[in-house]
Amino acid sequence: MSEHPQLVTQLLRAVVAYTWFFETCDETVLDDDTALKQQEYAGYLLNRLSDADKQRVADELAILAASETDPAYRKFVKAFAFAMGLVESEEG
Repeated sequence: MSEHPQLVTQLLRAVVAYTWFFETCDETVLDDDTALKQQEYAGYLLNRLSDADKQRVADELAILAASETDPAYRKFVKAFAFAMGLVESEEG
């Protein structure tokens, strides 16, 4: 993947964006149980990564969070690696 450095970043942005949607959408848009199942599935898939790849994701998330201008979304991105079980503390 080193030939496509933006690939990981863009895929991670997509995963975070969809997870944000599941986290914040109203139950009139999507059933809460379905949203939770989708978030858990995303966490499951991410946790199948090697420890080194989990750390790379956490590092990429820190970069994305630092550049985010929406305070609520920045907070979500900062907590994402911990919330998904990729790191053991919120500090990464």
